[in-house]
Amino acid sequence: MSWIQHYDPLTKTKQGVGGFSIYSPETKELHVEIEDLANNTKDSWTLDVHLCKSTGVNKPVFIATNVDLN
Repeated sequence: MSWIQHYDPLTKTKQGVGGFSIYSPETKELHVEIEDLANNTKDSWTLDVHLCKSTGVNKPVFIATNVDLN
């Protein structure tokens, strides 16, 4: 089990799924592997990472997304 979760918008529940992620500070990329057997999802992504402008307690250090945030 991993920290990756499947979100069901109808029931608004989250369920843990198999997978892992690897962050490369040299290339500023996050590689994510997901294996969600219950929802027939097996996929991988390599996402560009952007450092967050605000830092502090309970704030993320970086963000990675497969959607353009600009």
